[in-house]
Amino acid sequence: MLNNRLKFVAFLGLFFVAGILLTMFFQKVSPAISAFWNAEKVWYATPDQALLKAFNTQQISLLGWEALIPVAEKEVLAHYQTTENDFSKQLALSLQASSDPAYNSALYSTNTVNETLEQAVSISGFILPIDVSADRSIKSFFLVPYFGACIHYPPPPPNQMIFVQLIDGFKNIELHKAFTLSGILSQGLFEDPLGTSAYRLNLVNIKPYQGQPDDLRQH
Repeated sequence: MLNNRLKFVAFLGLFFVAGILLTMFFQKVSPAISAFWNAEKVWYATPDQALLKAFNTQQISLLGWEALIPVAEKEVLAHYQTTENDFSKQLALSLQASSDPAYNSALYSTNTVNETLEQAVSISGFILPIDVSADRSIKSFFLVPYFGACIHYPPPPPNQMIFVQLIDGFKNIELHKAFTLSGILSQGLFEDPLGTSAYRLNLVNIKPYQGQPDDLRQH
């Protein structure tokens, strides 16, 4: 009887340890499984076969938002960026920036980077609807580098906004989440009360963003 009880206790112990190990395993691999699953999920795909063919004949460039700013303007903006915690230094830098014509020009720049134009690209950001149909499908929107741009915060510079117009609309996009858009990037000024964009994207597809939130630029 005692021997059977010891066997039962040992079995329970092994079952408990196995449960812990399985839990640890699934906690470790579930993000990878989720990423793989979401990577296959497409929120929108273009019906334009000619665009799809043109896109697939090119090598896709993975763009960060800084790649859309001309070098000279990037240098001007970087000059006034600081990680200093000293308030007096931050204030002095802000006052200096406000009186610098080059800095103010960069904040409203419509200049684009030629090397990115007419290229197959993939870029991640947040969707800001412009044209919403009666059935709540989105027909056109801005892609912006941080959540709340043009609504809770001032709009980014035009060369940090991308205009997208669709042949057909799509629904149920979660606006507080980031997405990765792929397509062919071009130059094209688009003005709207929400903001002005210097780039247009002929959209091929929209997929869930797979990076960490901090990988995108924060306001």
